[in-house]
Amino acid sequence: MNTRLRSLTKHIVLITVVLVGGLLLLSACGEPLRERTIEITATEMRFDPDRVEAQTGEQIFIRLRNRGQVAHSFTIELPAGDRTVSADPGVDAILTFRAPAPGEYRFYCRIPGHEAQQGVLVVLP
Repeated sequence: MNTRLRSLTKHIVLITVVLVGGLLLLSACGEPLRERTIEITATEMRFDPDRVEAQTGEQIFIRLRNRGQVAHSFTIELPAGDRTVSADPGVDAILTFRAPAPGEYRFYCRIPGHEAQQGVLVVLP
């Protein structure tokens, strides 16, 4: 009987340690990853909208929708380096990145002659 009680006590302690450890691990992970999809339409020499907002740390999905008659690109200047996606007329493309530190980040079309096609991503804390 005494052996059974010790064995049961060991199992209860082990289960308690595992459960508490798991809860501590989950709480240390912080909040779940936030995601934001931003649709930007490219037409003849403009982006709509040309100003978008996100929060630091969000996983951003830029959906570039090319509704123009020519190819367009979307390049954003980020601290870790520029990120670019291109789309032919009538085609959508996706660009993914994590929103950096608060600030303003320029985006533009890299196609020659499209220098006026630009905008800004405002990252909030």
